Order: sequence, then C-alpha cells, then structure tokens
Amino acid sequence: MIRRFKESFGEKRLQSALKIHVRQKEFLNIEDVRTVGIVFDATNADDFEIVKNYVNKLKQMGKRVHGIGFYDAKVIPANIYYTKSDFDLFNAKEVKGMGEPESPYIKTFITEIRDILIDVNLSNKFPLRYISAMSYAKCKIGIDIPQNKNIHDMLISVNPSAGMDKYLSQVDFYLQMMNKKN
Repeated sequence: MIRRFKESFGEKRLQSALKIHVRQKEFLNIEDVRTVGIVFDATNADDFEIVKNYVNKLKQMGKRVHGIGFYDAKVIPANIYYTKSDFDLFNAKEVKGMGEPESPYIKTFITEIRDILIDVNLSNKFPLRYISAMSYAKCKIGIDIPQNKNIHDMLISVNPSAGMDKYLSQVDFYLQMMNKKN
C-alpha cells in the first residue's frame, strides 16, 4: 500500500517533469539504427535470457546495444550472469522513496542519446517507466498501455500475457517497416 502511494506521487512528479523534458525525435528504419537502449524487468530469469538473446541479435546486425534491467528485490542473486558491457542491473535498494532510480550509471543511460529505446517493461514497474520517460533517445518504443501514452513515440499493441518473445517480434516487425527505403 505504501509502495503504491509512493509510486502514485512519483507518477505525478514524472508527468510534471515530462512537460519540460525536451529531446530530438526521429523515426529510423532498423537498417539505419546505430545505437539501441533496452529497459527491462530482470526479475524473471527466463525473461532476462530472452533479452540477452535479443541484444545478441541486434549486436550481430552491427548495432551498439546497452540494456538496463531492474531486479525487483533488495539484492541481485549471485547466480545472475551478464556481460557488464551489454547490461547494467539495479535493485530495489537503488530506488528512491518515490520510485525514481538513482545511480550514476542510470543517469548516464538516461542522458545518452540513442537512436532507439525499446521498453520491455511488460510488468509496468515504475522505476523502469521513469527511465524510459526521462531518456533522451530519439525514438521510444513501448507496449500499448495507458501509462505509456505520454512516454513513448511508438506503442506496440500486444497483450503483456503474450510474453516477451511475441512483443519483441512485433517490435522487429514495426522497426523494419519504419521509413522503408524503396
């Protein structure tokens, strides 16, 4: 209950911050994209593996990719393996009272201008929504839920229960369609 209250207050602060948040918007076809940021919930090991595979797929296409994941507990288990050059993970201890994540690497992730930010926050966790909202990415892609309307430039209509694989395949589909060169 207290967590919901804090996130509700944090949401109001976020909406106020978005009113003055200025960034350059640009829609690119996947062929023209050079840099990609991915925001995801790292709590479920299977979902984290799906994100790792997706990052590897993008890297094989020549994209520079970095993901930031939220592990929704006070400690990230020691058996979670990832490449530091590809991912940063943060936990509940790194979230301020109103749900805003705080850490130097999170600030860096937010302020680095990327061609695309893919929000894979299917569980709608506020710290991840905050990162997506405040990101300076040129194009932000997220799942079509009411809370994402003011945050993303492109919303993908997929039921969250369909899973991460289905969502990411739809992201790929629409990225290939954008600004298609004849």
